[in-house]
Amino acid sequence: MRFVAQVLLFLPLLLAYWYVHSALALWVEWLPDLFSDRSLRLTGVLAGAMLCGALSGLVLSAPVFLLYRRHAIWVASALAFGAGAYDALHMRLDGVMQFTKVALVLDVLVFVLALPLSVYALGRLRPNYSLKRTNQSLRD
Repeated sequence: MRFVAQVLLFLPLLLAYWYVHSALALWVEWLPDLFSDRSLRLTGVLAGAMLCGALSGLVLSAPVFLLYRRHAIWVASALAFGAGAYDALHMRLDGVMQFTKVALVLDVLVFVLALPLSVYALGRLRPNYSLKRTNQSLRD
């Protein structure tokens, strides 16, 4: 039964990962406007692209890890590559400036790497037993 739930939740997770990324892409459009200098505005574009991909990976890392425990890395990689391939196929690079091409490619690269790396880091965390009752607390 659990396997069926995992298979049925794969497509909604894929769509959620892509949707979070696209919503964050609209949200970080204000970042370059914080600066008046052209070089800082270009840096803002790159920072916005990386922030968008990294945050989308962080947002979905916990649900993927909790649903697919042992196979979370593989599922996260499949989700990331599927959503990244969809973004890459629909990217229009003709007629745009070179810096914009670099920002778009960097965005897709961070988008593809963010979820698997976040799930890997989440799996490497040690459990926190601070709320677990100990013998000392039982004696008090």
